[in-house]
Amino acid sequence: MTEINLRSDKRDDESHLRVLEVDGYHLPPFVKEEHFRSMKTWKARNDDIILSAYPKAGTHWLWEVLSLLVRRKAERIPEKKDTAMIEELTEEKFNSMAAPRVLNTHLDFQYLPKDLFAKRCKIVYILRNPKDIAVSYYNHHKKLLMYEFDGPWDNYFQRFMQGNVDYGSWFDYTLEMERFKEKNPDYPIHVMYYEDMKENSIKEIGKLAKFLEVDVGDELIRNIDNLCQFDKMKQEKNAGENVSAWRDNNPGMYRKGEVGDWKNWFTVAQNEMFDSIYQQKMANTTSNIRFLL
Repeated sequence: MTEINLRSDKRDDESHLRVLEVDGYHLPPFVKEEHFRSMKTWKARNDDIILSAYPKAGTHWLWEVLSLLVRRKAERIPEKKDTAMIEELTEEKFNSMAAPRVLNTHLDFQYLPKDLFAKRCKIVYILRNPKDIAVSYYNHHKKLLMYEFDGPWDNYFQRFMQGNVDYGSWFDYTLEMERFKEKNPDYPIHVMYYEDMKENSIKEIGKLAKFLEVDVGDELIRNIDNLCQFDKMKQEKNAGENVSAWRDNNPGMYRKGEVGDWKNWFTVAQNEMFDSIYQQKMANTTSNIRFLL
């Protein structure tokens, strides 16, 4: 295992970010290299469901919704998303999970078990305004002690734009997902947007249930939606966090959950720089990112 400290290319940034490096790919420090290298050969099940997203796109929220849908119950489950996060599992834990497995990951598809795709396991993919992701990721990195990060936002913005974070560049991740969809037009993948969930979560949960082919009525969808409102999730899930893992013993996995919080962080110059780079890198994007300016 090789742990390194990533620095941004900005010369006056003295902060570092602790990550695991495997063959040039940067992962969170909790990942074990031996498990990461072996996972391509892990065996899938036909009813596995994969929730895929770049970090801070709403995976905790959506994983909870997915888990309740497949159980057809609006009852809070004791498990946390981390217990079904592929890159955090051993093969033994992966195999011992009860069916149906609602898995989640931030990994590029090339690193995932090949059998998931051979069995055509359903994929739910969620996108979010990358400006909001950048702000949320900054707070994530700063609050979780394992990253050993304590830099200012201004320099972190440069770091994010350069992809000097675990899981790499948001731009590269998103374009790679688009290439997968283009090469596999018939693959069962359901694309969702964080902003759509915030705008009309009942409608989006209904569409998700249809994709999953689970027979749930309108009342259950409303009850699941009510149980998975952000404030309730924040209160209940943060209470179960290991406080010693967080700066000032203050869990922050659920922070604001808002749309447009980036406006409280980005300077005018940063916003202009982001828009310029986005237009260059994402000129041919097929994703319908809603910036909601």
